[in-house]
Amino acid sequence: MFSLQRLLGRPAEFFGLLEQSAALGAEAVGVLRPTLAIRTRAPNLEAFATARRRDKEVINRLEEMLTKVFITPIEREDLQAIATQLYKLPKTIEKFAERYEIVWQKVGEYDFSLVAHMLESGARIVVEMVQNLHQGGDLGTIKALDARLSQIESDASTVILDALRRIYEPGGDPLREIIAQDLYHILSECIDVCRAIGRTIALTILKNS
Repeated sequence: MFSLQRLLGRPAEFFGLLEQSAALGAEAVGVLRPTLAIRTRAPNLEAFATARRRDKEVINRLEEMLTKVFITPIEREDLQAIATQLYKLPKTIEKFAERYEIVWQKVGEYDFSLVAHMLESGARIVVEMVQNLHQGGDLGTIKALDARLSQIESDASTVILDALRRIYEPGGDPLREIIAQDLYHILSECIDVCRAIGRTIALTILKNS
């Protein structure tokens, strides 16, 4: 027999898993700046891989719950969309770390720390938004947080564009320029992921308000 709790769903568990996923994304982002600060040896990728694996386990548990409960706290499609976006963050950060580990000796003159700092701010906002969703989703708060993510995205785009302008100045090493461009592009993807998470949560709350 199906238990009533199973049929009606467990909101705290659903939202708790989303919060775990957001926290793991922020954890992966938080490792980035210390990793970039070490210029004397190849970076250790274990922390990035661990965060991504743990996040995958969390998302798998949430997806399994979606197949077993009758009623969910918000629409299944919304839960799935948020979960999918959240998992992209540690996955994309790991992608950057893997690429950086290959080329770190060739990009010592480039400073990625400012974009990494902005990414940390974005990841913290994502955690706040998921917590707010768990607490009932205050539309005003979510709009304010989403606006902050939008500003971070805009500021990061400016920083990356300025960096690319310097990269393309005459007289540089073409190989290093290509490598640096690729790394900046992946960091831009990470910022975009944070923005996409924020928009997905904001639209979900708006739809359910």
